[in-house]
Amino acid sequence: MQRKVLDSLIARGSFIGILAPKSCDAKAFLADFAHSLCGNEPFLFVEYSPLDGSASEFFKNLQDKQLSGKVKNVFVIFSKDLDENSAKLLFSMRMLIVFASKGKPLDEGVLEELNALCPFPQDFFWWCAPLPAKRFGKLFSAVKNSKIQPLDSIENFAEHAELAARTFRSLLQIRILRENALDGWPRFFRRAFLPLCVIVALVPFLIPRELDLQPSMFRNIKSEMQLYAEAPYFDYAFNGHEPLERIARYAVGRFTALVTNEKILKSYVEETLRKNGFSEDFGKKENLHFPPEGTSIRFAIPDSLKNPDYELIAPAWQYFTRIIADSIAYVTELYYPKATATNRLHPAWDVASREGARILAPFSGKAWTFQDERGGTVIGIANEQRVILFMHCNQLLYLSGQNVMQGDPVATVGTTGHTTGPHVHLVTGIVDKKGKKRLGNIRYTIVNPVTWILSGK
Repeated sequence: MQRKVLDSLIARGSFIGILAPKSCDAKAFLADFAHSLCGNEPFLFVEYSPLDGSASEFFKNLQDKQLSGKVKNVFVIFSKDLDENSAKLLFSMRMLIVFASKGKPLDEGVLEELNALCPFPQDFFWWCAPLPAKRFGKLFSAVKNSKIQPLDSIENFAEHAELAARTFRSLLQIRILRENALDGWPRFFRRAFLPLCVIVALVPFLIPRELDLQPSMFRNIKSEMQLYAEAPYFDYAFNGHEPLERIARYAVGRFTALVTNEKILKSYVEETLRKNGFSEDFGKKENLHFPPEGTSIRFAIPDSLKNPDYELIAPAWQYFTRIIADSIAYVTELYYPKATATNRLHPAWDVASREGARILAPFSGKAWTFQDERGGTVIGIANEQRVILFMHCNQLLYLSGQNVMQGDPVATVGTTGHTTGPHVHLVTGIVDKKGKKRLGNIRYTIVNPVTWILSGK
C-alpha cells in the first residue's frame, strides 16, 4: 500500500529547482534528462526573474498549470542573484539541483547567498558541483552527503541523462518518504515486522513436534522438463480442430532450426504420418490434415532434413520462441538486411503463436509503446545496452515510461498492422548514440537476432 501511495505522489509531478552557471544554457543541457525522467508526461522549463513579479504570484501561475494538467513536472531555473523574492520561491521547490560547469568551481557569491539561506530541509539538495569550502559552514554541512559521483558537473549530468533520471527518481522517493513518515500502528508494525518474522521462523526449531512421514505430493521436475525439451521426439494429442501442419512447422523448427516452406513441410508431414502408421490422406481436408480428437501423434527428428547452420541459429531460435508463452511458437521468417532473389528485405524475425499468448520481457528495462501503420501496436524495451521491439500486438500490458522486470508479461500476440496471421515481428538492436533508429529518447542500430544473442552473452 505504501508503495502505491508513493507512486501516486510521484505521479502528481514536482517543482524542481535548477541553479546553474549564468554562462551555460541549462535548458539545452537538461533536455535529455527531462525526457528520461518524465517520459510522455508534459513538463516545462521556466526561468525565474524578479522582473516576472512576486515569487508567490509566479509560483501560483505554475501551480495553476500543473492542476489543469498542462504540465506535471516544472523545472525552475534560477540564473539571477538570489534576492528575497527568489529565496521564497527556492524553498517552494521539491528539490534543488545545483550545477557547476566542468572544471570550474561555483561562484563564491552564489555560495554566500545559499549559506545565508540555511538551514535547508533534509535531502533538499542534489549537489552536482565541487563541495563548498568549509568556511561556508552551514551550507557545507547541508550538502556534504548529497554529492553523487561521477555527476559532478552539468556536462557529466547531460552525458549520463538516463542514469541521472534514475538517480533523481530515487532521491525524490527518499524525500517524499521523509515528508510522509508512517505514524501510529503502521509505524510500529513496520519496525516490528522483521523481529516478528525472525520469531515465527524460529518457532518450529524451538517447539518440537512429530514429523509427518506421509510421502510428499511435490517433486522437483526440472530435470524431467529439461530431458523432455532435449528429447529426440515429442507426442502431441490433437483436439480435432488443429491442423497437423501447424505442429509439424513447430517440430521442424525445434529439431532443425529451419523455417519451413511448402516442400519441407510436405516432406515432413508425409514422413511423420508414415512413422505413426497413418496413410497420407489421414484426416485430410482441403490440403490440410486434421487428426480426429484424441489422436496422439509422435513427432521425431526428421530423417531427410539437415541444417548446416543449426549450431549457430538454434540457441537464438529457442531463446525467442520461449519468450512467447505458447508451447508451440515457431519462427516463420529470419533476418534479411537486404532483398535477394529468394528473400525479401526483412530486418527482423517473425515468431508465429496462438493469438493472445503473452509476450515476456527477455530483460529488465524501460517500456516504450507506439502505433505504426505496418507494425500495428508496438512495445519496445530498452536498457543501457540492448533494445527489443515486439510488433503486431493486440493488448499492451505496460505503458510508456514504466520500468519492466525480466520475465514480466508486456503484451499479447495479435494481428494489428499488416499481417496475415497472429505473430510477433521481433526487432533486436544495440544502443548506439549515432544509431539511425529511435525508441523514445534512445537511439539504436538494428542487428541480426543471432548477433544480438551472442552480444548479450
